[in-house]
Amino acid sequence: MLVAVHISDGVLAWPWQVGGFVGTAVLLALGSWRLREEEIPRIAVLASGFFVASLIRVPTPGVSVHLILNGLVGVVLGWRAGLAIFTGLVLQALLFNHGGLGSLGVNAVVMTLPALAAASAWRIPGVHPLLGRARWRWGVGFVLGVLTVAATALLNAMVLLLGGIEQWDALAYTVLFLHLPVAAIEGVILGATVSFLARVKPEMIGLQRPAS
Repeated sequence: MLVAVHISDGVLAWPWQVGGFVGTAVLLALGSWRLREEEIPRIAVLASGFFVASLIRVPTPGVSVHLILNGLVGVVLGWRAGLAIFTGLVLQALLFNHGGLGSLGVNAVVMTLPALAAASAWRIPGVHPLLGRARWRWGVGFVLGVLTVAATALLNAMVLLLGGIEQWDALAYTVLFLHLPVAAIEGVILGATVSFLARVKPEMIGLQRPAS
């Protein structure tokens, strides 16, 4: 069974699995570059949230899907997102058998790249003027939440189509379609979360605290 966007062992050809670990090594090196001790607790909290999200199921026929929250991880952690996502995936694979250790690298890349894209989009200069208003913050968060899940599901489908040892076309398209409601839910979650953080701890999402 494909659990959400977790690709199981024995599904992909070995060059894809090796390439996944190479890509993950690069992402982990990027996330670890000049890592400060005070950043570790925040990474741990987001890794825990990413891990726990796998317990929140979204009812869909035929395939088990759950919340991913990689968009939230990306917006809060920025280029450190890969550290939290990889940690969460290891725990999910070991404790819940979501995916497998052999496909861990591919799964990490599939989930981390959209998270980094969300982080970059949140911080681009053209977006920042919009984030000064609560309504726009929620809207930007919603759009990023939707697009991050959609991009994750699309990457997952592409990997299945291009790297599968069998023809996984039907499964790839099914998983992509069934993640549409997940994308909408995560859009609402990310919109609400960034709106809340902007009020109580704006520096956590790269915003300036209003002058008192």
